[in-house]
Amino acid sequence: MNEKAKIYTYSIIYTASLDFADKVPFVVAVLENEENDRFMSFIEGYEKEKDIEIGMDVEFSRLNDDGNPIYRFI
Repeated sequence: MNEKAKIYTYSIIYTASLDFADKVPFVVAVLENEENDRFMSFIEGYEKEKDIEIGMDVEFSRLNDDGNPIYRFI
């Protein structure tokens, strides 16, 4: 698992199903690692009005219950 990745594209989610309602707003992104692989991830640590940019670095935080990577803002 790569420890760092860059934001390739992202979306800030303000409305969600009941499963995620306690997490809004949150960020999902397509990330790109050093090997140029792209993958989807939830990014922890978003605060309302936080500046997010394409190319911004994020780092690996943990795997979720389904084994998918969760990243966080640095």
